[in-house]
This record gives sequence, structure tokens and C-alpha cells, in this order.
Amino acid sequence: MHSRPPASAYAAAVGMTVAFGLSFVATKYALRGFEPLLLALLRFSLAGGILWVVWRLRRGPERVSRGELGRLAALGFISLTVYFSFENLGIARTSASEAAILIATIPLFVVILNTFTLRERNTARQWAGIALSFAGIAALVLLGGGGTGGGGTGGGLTGNLLVLAASLSAAVYSILARRLLVSRPALFVTTFQNLFGALFMLPLALAEAALVGVRQPTPGAAGGVLFLTVVCSITAFLLLNYAFRFIPASKVAVFINLTPIVAVASAYVLLGERFTPGQAAAAVVVVAGVWLTNSGGGAARSPSAG
Repeated sequence: MHSRPPASAYAAAVGMTVAFGLSFVATKYALRGFEPLLLALLRFSLAGGILWVVWRLRRGPERVSRGELGRLAALGFISLTVYFSFENLGIARTSASEAAILIATIPLFVVILNTFTLRERNTARQWAGIALSFAGIAALVLLGGGGTGGGGTGGGLTGNLLVLAASLSAAVYSILARRLLVSRPALFVTTFQNLFGALFMLPLALAEAALVGVRQPTPGAAGGVLFLTVVCSITAFLLLNYAFRFIPASKVAVFINLTPIVAVASAYVLLGERFTPGQAAAAVVVVAGVWLTNSGGGAARSPSAG
């Protein structure tokens, strides 16, 4: 008989959900003073540096093979550099609310990619959920096409498409994750993941600076970077890893799937964002389709949520 998970595990799952949900609002604040790719570079560099110090103090010198470094580099590039390039550029051009809803489609893309790469058979229920979600996605993207992403009436078409590209890249990572992950503690993997993510982001951020310049950061933007680094890149993932020690992945996924609700609510309160009735209906259709696709069996877990 399995022992009941401790209350602290559920508290960790809730804390992780809140942190990931708030990451969309924090990104909006940070983007008021930093360009999207520079923001990602700062976040990964700070998180990687802090985690590296903690790792060295806890573990001492450890030998890392070339094979491990190669896999960790691929992990950092796909899961951080590629994903957050699309996500930050997208959030800069759309609303935090719509971005959170569209990022929630990662499990949907995982199911679709699994169909072609692993030849997994989908049930009629899953195909219905996929069709429903894509109908909602199309409506949400098109209804947001007239906005700029700065305030109360939704996002922009380009921003929504960029966020969808982030979702797709996260799904590709989830397919490759088993080949990339190394048999090391989560602290080790997360540390090098952030460091390699920053390394590959550096030339992109430099190109961005050469093209559009560097803005004077505001106190709110600097606070957003610190929040994303300490709360989202470090604390939330530690909470997630702790929750996984006691709670089955399928149940943890339920908490992760609540992230868009936290994001929409926090964007409403802190940013004053509003959905039109049409956008709200489209968002409900997207979430319902994702739930329908993943509720019939082993749910695909989102590898990145904030």
C-alpha cells in the first residue's frame, strides 16, 4: 500500500503553479525595461550563476564527461534558448493572458508529434480534443490580431504566433528529453541547463542590441528580472522536483495545467488585461480541448511553463 504524499508536496505543487502563472506578468514588467532576448540572457545567466555556486558548495568538484556536456548543451539550447526566444518575443507583442493560454497547448503538440515520431495511436477522444483546441487557437489568434499586447483588449497576431512557436519547440524538446537528460541530480542538470541556455542566447542578445539598442531599465523591470530568476527559474523548479518525489506525474500535471488560470487572474489584477467575450470563449475552447486530449490516458507533461 502506497503512503499518502505529505502535505508539503501538495504545497510545493501549489507554489510551483502560482510561480509559473505569475511568470507571464513578471515577463511583461521586465519587458518594460529590457529587450526580449536580453531579458532571457539576464535570467539564464543569473539563475545559472546562483545555481552553480550552490551546486559547488553542496557537491564539491565533480567530473563531467564530454558526452554529458554535449547532452546538457543540447538541453539548454532547445529548452531555454529556443523556447524563451519565441516566448519572450511573443509576450512582448501580445497579452500575458493570451500567451498563457497558448503556452498551455504544449501537451497538445506533444500528442501530435508522438503520433508521427513514435507511431502512437490516438483515440477518437484525443482527436476530438485536438480538433477542438485548434479551433479555439485559431479563434484566439485571429481575435487577438488587432491588438498590440500592451493593455486591455488582447494581443497581436504576430505575438500569438510566436508564442505558439514556443509551444511547438517545447513539445519537440519533450520528445527528445529522454535522449538528452543525464543521470544526474536535478540541481546539476538545472545548473548546466541555465548556463548553456545563457551561452547560446548571448550572440542572439548581442545581435538584438546591435539592431534595436539597449533601453534604460526601470526599477519595475529590474524587479521583474529578479522575480523571474529567483522565483521562476530557481524556486519553482525546485518545488516541482520536490513535488515529483511524492506525487505521481499525472497528478502534478493537473497543477501545471492550472497555470493559465493563475496567469489570467494575475494579469487581470496587476496589468488590467481584459478578455473580450469572444476571446474568453476561445480560451475556454482551447483549455477544454487540451483537457479532452490528455484526460483519457497518460497526460503529456509540459516541460516548461514559465
